[in-house]
Amino acid sequence: MAAKEKFAEPTYLECGFGELEYKVIKSEICCRCGTCEAFCPRIEHVENKPALVNYDPLCGLCFTYCPRTFLDMGAMETKLFGRTRNATEALGIYKKAVSAQAKPIVAGAQDGGVASALLVQALQSGVIDCAVVTDRDEEWRTVAKVVTSAEEISASAGTKYTISNSVDAVRVALEKGYKKIGFVGTPCQIQGLRKVKLLDEPYQFGQDRIALLVGLFCMENFDYEALMNGLVKARFGLAPKDVARFEIKKGMFRVIDKTGKAHEVKIEETDAFTFPGCGPCFDFASELADISVGSVGSGDGWSTVLTRTDVGEKLYAVALAKGAVSEKPVSEKGLALAGRLAAGKVKRFESKCALMNVSGIIR
Repeated sequence: MAAKEKFAEPTYLECGFGELEYKVIKSEICCRCGTCEAFCPRIEHVENKPALVNYDPLCGLCFTYCPRTFLDMGAMETKLFGRTRNATEALGIYKKAVSAQAKPIVAGAQDGGVASALLVQALQSGVIDCAVVTDRDEEWRTVAKVVTSAEEISASAGTKYTISNSVDAVRVALEKGYKKIGFVGTPCQIQGLRKVKLLDEPYQFGQDRIALLVGLFCMENFDYEALMNGLVKARFGLAPKDVARFEIKKGMFRVIDKTGKAHEVKIEETDAFTFPGCGPCFDFASELADISVGSVGSGDGWSTVLTRTDVGEKLYAVALAKGAVSEKPVSEKGLALAGRLAAGKVKRFESKCALMNVSGIIR
């Protein structure tokens, strides 16, 4: 029996999967984060989207936790931080902003390798007893995993750049009995998990065991088939298995093949490969994470780090004290650049919401 089947379900009636399917999935605003699949025993991932596989009692779980049905950032910020962001906080509320670099940087890690280093430190210091990470297969298809060692975390390092329902692996961690679960993922995935942790509900199913949320900077993500067929194969003449890594640098989307050769296009030329569900998303810097990590704002080989909650602040401080990361000041110019990208994502969110008839997401 799956772990999520063991938890008491709500006794009130609300929107069921029918509403989620009509308002989110069929309207293509679903971000495929995996939250509904993780916390409802009647929903599974079928043909690359959530699907109802059993009777729907209209319990409201899927509709309530979806980051695309409704999302009131002001209310969530107040619960998480004790206040709402002000007009100058384009990257959300945070305690500290620095440029950081893992020591040493593991092979395959993105930029400064800080996200992986933080997960390893959290595991070694007992903040978490497992981590949910997104790995890939040889064809660059994403695979979410529950890992429990530094070696496994390092092996999954690096950005994948295609949509993944990684939150569903939190279900696996709960089923395996882990008590302190760490998660690293994109803003929409962090939103889903933070909704799970913050919403006032008359029932519990293990959300208190989600102990750490490491969020990544993200402007947009890509549809696997569109990216691989439309760009990697058609434009660059590469098979997915020939790709060593993807990266976005200085306005260019770059594909580095296994010979070390870089193939690149302007980021604007990748719009056709963007996943539709990324449209109604305003969050560039994973504003609801405990700690956020991204490359924008820092130099090559370094990551920009924003500590947001006490959990994130303490973890980063321990990593710094233990020598797991080194730091230097992030420049005002770098933060301003990140802020401009964040503002640009908000503008895109507003236009996409109008186009896609989205009204429940409030920045």
